[in-house]
This record gives sequence, structure tokens and C-alpha cells, in this order.
Amino acid sequence: MKCYKCKQEIDSDSLYCDQCGEKLYICPDCHIPGKGEGKRCGKCGKPLVAASELRDSSVATPTQEPASPTPPEPTPKAPVRLVCRAENITLDLMDGALIGRVEGPYAPKLGRLQFVSARHARLTREGDHWIIADVGSRNGTAVNGEWCFSPLPFKTGDVVRIANFYDFIAE
Repeated sequence: MKCYKCKQEIDSDSLYCDQCGEKLYICPDCHIPGKGEGKRCGKCGKPLVAASELRDSSVATPTQEPASPTPPEPTPKAPVRLVCRAENITLDLMDGALIGRVEGPYAPKLGRLQFVSARHARLTREGDHWIIADVGSRNGTAVNGEWCFSPLPFKTGDVVRIANFYDFIAE
């Protein structure tokens, strides 16, 4: 995972960034890292908590019985493409790629979509999920109905809406 402050790679179980010392915050439900105190999860909208608080609450105390081990849920494979069935468009995901009607590797496929901005959004891969960031488009970008005011993660099965008109399914 990356530190939200210094952008350096750190261990996913860290409580503080080992590069800059910044306290780390994560979603208590999704376990997705976030951008600090007072912020909300980009996936579910819940308030972020300090990683140390989450870890402290998951440790059994002498009066509690330890939780019985449960088998881990299978993690879905990271998506490899975005598919808009209404427009018959498939975008193979590329790390760092610009989504745009005029610029970027997808321009030949998106050029006819009048509501997509010339430079619309950027894709970034982080581990087993992808991040989409709107780059100042006119008609916006959303993931599962949440507008992309800051970069949002998406995974297989999520709906990525480009320009408030075109729904792409992450597959």
C-alpha cells in the first residue's frame, strides 16, 4: 500500500508510514487505506479510523474468548477490462492510462462519445484493485454511484460511470 502523505510504498499491516512517520487510517469494514483523520472510505463511505485503533479492537483481551479462525474468503481476481455493453466498447485496463475522447490509448474507441472529455480520467493499478481518478472532466466519473471527487478504487463487478452517461462494468 502507499502512504497517503509521502506516496511511498509501505507494508499493508503498518500502523504508521515507515518513511515519513504519518499515522495511517483505514476503513473498519473494507480495510482500504484512506487519506487521514476525518475522511471517509472511497468504497463504502464509512469514517476512517486509525490503523492502531482497528488493530487494538481486534486483539482479544483476557475476558474475551479469542475469535475462532474462519477460512479466508476467496479474493476476486483484479479486473482486466471495462465493458460498456450499451455502446459495445471494451477497454483493456492499462496502468497509468488516460481515458479520453481525444487523448490516451482509448481515444480511438471513445472518440464518438460526445460527453466524454478530451482528457477525462486516469487509471492506476494498486495490488489487486484499480484506482480511477477524474482529471477535471466536464461530466464527471463515478464508481458504483459515488462521484469521483478524489481517486476511487474499483474491483471486478463494480460499475464505473464515465461522463454520467456511459456505464462500464469491471470484468
